[in-house]
Amino acid sequence: MNKEISDKYNVIPVKEDEKNITLLGYNIKEDELDYLKFIYRKKVILREVSEENFKEVKNMIFTFREGNTEDNIIFKGIEDNASDIHFEPQGEWVNIRHRINGTLIRMHKIPNEEYVKVISKIKLMSGMDIAEKRKPQDGKSVVEYNGKKYDLRVSTIPVINGEKLVIRILYCDNFNYNLENLGFTEEKIEIIRKMISVKNGMVIICGPTGSGKSSTLYTILKELNAGILNITTLEDPVEVQMPEVNQVSLNKKLDITFASGLRSILRQDPDVIMIGEIRDEETAEMSIRASITGHKVYSTIHCKSPKEVFMRFENMGVKPYLIKESLVGVISQRLIKRLCSNCKFVDDEKTYKNHKIFKKSGCELCKFTGYEGRQVVSSVCSFTHAFNKSNDALKNNSEFLSNRSMKEDAESLLISGVISYNDYLEFIEGERLNEERKIEKN
Repeated sequence: MNKEISDKYNVIPVKEDEKNITLLGYNIKEDELDYLKFIYRKKVILREVSEENFKEVKNMIFTFREGNTEDNIIFKGIEDNASDIHFEPQGEWVNIRHRINGTLIRMHKIPNEEYVKVISKIKLMSGMDIAEKRKPQDGKSVVEYNGKKYDLRVSTIPVINGEKLVIRILYCDNFNYNLENLGFTEEKIEIIRKMISVKNGMVIICGPTGSGKSSTLYTILKELNAGILNITTLEDPVEVQMPEVNQVSLNKKLDITFASGLRSILRQDPDVIMIGEIRDEETAEMSIRASITGHKVYSTIHCKSPKEVFMRFENMGVKPYLIKESLVGVISQRLIKRLCSNCKFVDDEKTYKNHKIFKKSGCELCKFTGYEGRQVVSSVCSFTHAFNKSNDALKNNSEFLSNRSMKEDAESLLISGVISYNDYLEFIEGERLNEERKIEKN
């Protein structure tokens, strides 16, 4: 809606979907409402407000559309390579924090009066109802910065001091990973590529939220994408757009779920199917059966270790013999912070197994965090030969299905000066890998 129509009819659109448009307005005459229904060709939902409130919102919206906004808040998050921006009301002030390298860092704060305007602008650009403040909402938007596009996933939730807002930034145009720069060791890359070369079966990537599972999935698809395969994905949502890959985004309103979407994909002559996450019994059963009927299936499961992948499938009702027949391998992974190579320094007081260890500092290049990104620490299990054993014998092989090799990865990174001892110890203890401390004082 342009400003002239808004001025003439005293209305502002605040939300729109396929069937309805919600307008904010005051003193709307019936014939004017009929005209608005005619030009929109949709059901018009009118929310009456006072003239004072209408003018305030209208001024804010059209100022926003002319570009005088706090876009710099989002752009600052992009510059910092933040995965999320958190707006947290604290009474008179609202804290703004960035999640960088997995850690929330407070950047600055703004007055609550300013935040009321900012959240309304962000909700508007994300297709959310700016008048609704009592229940959670989800939306999405796209911004362009320095010639690149960034998808934003926006969510709000009411808290005691107002509305908390979180923006997830998806770096769609900036995906340039390969298995090497993700941090997999040469030995594990060789195993993964052997798993990829198998023409059918299932490969599962497991780990908690924020462990880099999606990046590994996309990297594997990138390696497979040589133009001779029909690769189709089913995602919630599509995070990275890949050329020559058929990507489907879930849509509950249109009944596109993991299960229904997979059912349709199987009628599309796929060679490779990527399912963003296996969450329920139906998706698990269909994925397993697809992988043993000539398709290669890649997916993720939220669990800690390869052994738990077996347990999760069995809990979802999949027969053990089907799991054994379908699984090609499991990649269990975490992310660990890398020290900034520009400002890290040797710890003169300590060594680890006669090796120098490094500590973090902080400089302009790392924005004084002491870190320059994260990399994968992994355990990779290939079942090509292991499945000659019975399913029970394999499942009960705790050493084979454990995350023990993660400890070896982390130790190698510590000795080579990539990570600090404190981060190494925090990781080992957090994953319960029973580290014996080998610190020696000089």
